[in-house]
Amino acid sequence: MDNQREHTVLHLYHRLLALKLLPRTGWLQRGIANVESIAEHSFGVASLALIIGDMQPDLDRGRLLAIALLHDMAEALTGDLPASARLLFGAQAKRDAERQAMIELFAGLPQANEYLDLWTEYTEGSSREARLVKSLDRLEMLLQALAYEQAGNQATAEFWADIDTVRNAEFPLLETLTSQLMAARGKLNGATKH
Repeated sequence: MDNQREHTVLHLYHRLLALKLLPRTGWLQRGIANVESIAEHSFGVASLALIIGDMQPDLDRGRLLAIALLHDMAEALTGDLPASARLLFGAQAKRDAERQAMIELFAGLPQANEYLDLWTEYTEGSSREARLVKSLDRLEMLLQALAYEQAGNQATAEFWADIDTVRNAEFPLLETLTSQLMAARGKLNGATKH
């Protein structure tokens, strides 16, 4: 590795370290204390991708894990834009900003185009791997919402409104997991009402 490439790798990783410090904004907006970081969320998505991905036929594990790791890296530069911001800016403006962030992050790396292509694959849902990661991104968020509810936070109801984004006929296991998650939440809510 030449000095320029070493510098590029170290510079990139230094920028990615921000993901460990940046909180998931949606949780903060709802008054939840000690919220997870973007990096913690990404670790959860990658972990689910490994475990659930290995239960799915004909998926490329390496591609799946790469997409899971890349899916929120742009947020090292853009921050975590909550749904309220996306409504104001529009989905295309958000996607354009994140694309520019990905280009900037990976500039100078020999794999820059490959990483950008994998991220684009994720945003467009153009492969089975990308569609699974999209569903797992939502599943991980709902698992975190349930964990916050179990800790006594009740400001997460709106996150459950789009639970159907987790369900995916292409991956029947997600339907089963979603049903189990809803049952656990129902049990929790039933227990807290008594």
